[in-house]
Amino acid sequence: MRGSASESTSGKEGKSVLRTESPTVSAALLAAAMLAGCTAPELSQSPAPMECGQVTTRALGIPGLTVATAAVRAASGSSATSQGYPAHCHVTGSVHPRTGIDGRAYAIGFDLRLPAVGWNGGFFYSGDGGFDGVFNDPLGTVAMGGRSNALSRGYAVVSSDGGHVSAPGQPFDGSFGMDPQARIDYGYNALGSLTPLAKKIVAQYYGRAPGRSYFAGCSKGGQSGMQAAARFADEFDGIIAGNPGFNLPKAAVTQLFDSQQLASVDPDLAKAFTPGDMAFVASRILAKCDALDGAADGMVHDQAACRAAFNFDADVPQCGAGATPDGSCLSAGQKSALKAMMAGPKTAAGEAIYSDWPWDPGIAGSEWRAWKTYLNPTLAPVSMAAIFSTPPTPGVQAFSPVASSYWRDFDASRGQVLIHATDATFTVSSMGFMLPPDLEHLGTLKQRAKLLVFHGAADGVFSVNDTIRWYEALRAGDAGASDYARLFLVPGMNHCWHGPSTDRFDAFTALVDWVEKGVAPQQIFASVDPDNPDKPAAWSADRSRPLCAYPAKVVLRTGATDLESAASFICR
Repeated sequence: MRGSASESTSGKEGKSVLRTESPTVSAALLAAAMLAGCTAPELSQSPAPMECGQVTTRALGIPGLTVATAAVRAASGSSATSQGYPAHCHVTGSVHPRTGIDGRAYAIGFDLRLPAVGWNGGFFYSGDGGFDGVFNDPLGTVAMGGRSNALSRGYAVVSSDGGHVSAPGQPFDGSFGMDPQARIDYGYNALGSLTPLAKKIVAQYYGRAPGRSYFAGCSKGGQSGMQAAARFADEFDGIIAGNPGFNLPKAAVTQLFDSQQLASVDPDLAKAFTPGDMAFVASRILAKCDALDGAADGMVHDQAACRAAFNFDADVPQCGAGATPDGSCLSAGQKSALKAMMAGPKTAAGEAIYSDWPWDPGIAGSEWRAWKTYLNPTLAPVSMAAIFSTPPTPGVQAFSPVASSYWRDFDASRGQVLIHATDATFTVSSMGFMLPPDLEHLGTLKQRAKLLVFHGAADGVFSVNDTIRWYEALRAGDAGASDYARLFLVPGMNHCWHGPSTDRFDAFTALVDWVEKGVAPQQIFASVDPDNPDKPAAWSADRSRPLCAYPAKVVLRTGATDLESAASFICR
C-alpha cells in the first residue's frame, strides 16, 4: 500500500490507487515538435512508486542497507490520540552492519512508517531515548501534546535503535559501550547515517523525494536534537529538542553524586526525603516566589526573581536537635544533602562539574523524586562505567551489587577526568561524542533550519539552568539568534512531562508554522495533561498557561482574575 497527496481513489480493504505525478509529454506535442524539425523535449520521469511488498533489500539497492520486514499495517485506534495510527507500510531493517571489537554484531537498526494514503510529502525523525537498543516512539508522538502523532499527521516517520540492540530482558543495557564505534553511533552517528538513507527509502517508495524534514525528541532524544542542530542541520527544516541532555556525561557524574548525598541521609534512598518533605520545601519556595509574576497560582514563572527572593538556608526551617521531620522542617542532614544536590558537584579544586539547579516547586513532583531516588542510582552506574568512562569498566549492570558499590564509591573529581579522557582504543572522549560541537555558533542551522527547545524547570535529570546558559551564550554571540533558535521554559515540569505544571502542549505545530509560514512562536498554549499525577487539587482540570519564548516570562494581565485560563496571562 502506498499513497501521496495526489491519491484520490481507494478500493476495498484499504488498497489505494495512486495517480503518479511524473511529468509526461503528449504524443501530439512530440509529433508537432518533430514536424517543426526541433529536437523532442527530454522526458523527466520520476521513479515509479512501490507497493509495500516490493520494499526489499534488492529492490531498494541502497549500499549497506538491509530490509528485514515490510508489512502493511491496518489502521488502529483514533488518529486524534497519541497511539492511534492510520494504515501504513511498516518497514524495519538496518544499515552499516559490522563486527565490534568486542566480537558482537552491530548495525544501525531502523523502524520506518510510510502512510498508505494522504502522505503529506514530509519526513519526520522521531528521537531516541535512554540507552537506546530499542525503537523509541516510532509513531512520532514527541511534542504534540498527546493529541496525535506524526504518522497520523501524514509524515513518513523513522526511528532508530542508536546502533545497537539491548540484550533481551535488559532495558538498561550499556554493554555496547565496550565498543568505541557503538559509542559514537549512540552519540550522533546513528542519526547522521540513517537520516539520508531513510529519505532515500521514502523517495523510492513514493516516487518522489520528501519535502520538509523534521526532527523531534526529548531527553536523550533532546540531545540528538541538539546534535541535529549542530552537525546535521542541512538534513532538517525544523528541530525540536526537549529537556536536552547535551551534557549527558556531566549529568551522569551528577546523578552519582546526588545518590551519595541521599545516602548520607538514609542508606535507603527512597527514605532520605519523603513526598511530604519535598512538598514542604515546595511550599516554602512558593511562599517566597509564587506571587512574583502577579498571580498567587501555585506556579513560579519568574525564575530570576525567585533566585533572588528565595534563600534555602533561611527560608526552610531546620528541625531542632533530636526532632524528627514532620512536614514543617528538615533535619540537618537533609538540609545539607539537598543544598549540595541543588548546587551541583564540584571537583577537588572547587570547579563546577555540571550545573546548579533552580529552586522550583516542581521538585515535589513524583517524577523528580523517582529520578533522584530510583532511576539515578539504577542508570547512572551503568552509563558512567560502560559508556562515558575511558577506559570503560566492564561488568556494571543495572540492579546488581556491583552497580550499587560503583555509585557509593564514586569520586566525582575522578569522573570529571574519565568523561574527557581518551586512549589508543577509545580515541573520542564521551564529551566528544555526546556534546554537540560548537553549540554556541549554529551557522548551518541559521541558514537552513529552525530549532525549538523546551525544558521543564523542575527536571531532575538535566538542569534547565544548563540549557538557559547555552541559549544565553548563543544569543550573546548572535543578536539575531531568536530568528532561528528559541527556548521555552515550562514552570513546574519534571523530565519531559508531569510535575505541578501545564505539561501538555503542541510544540510541533508551532515549529511547522515557523518553518512553513514564517510565524515565529512568541508563545505556546499549554494545559495540564489529564494523566498528570502531580496536578494540585486546587487547580482546575483544564488549567492552561502560555509558554513564553525566553527571556520573556508569564505575567498576569492587568485586571485579570481567572487564574485557570491562559487568556489571563501574557508573555512579557
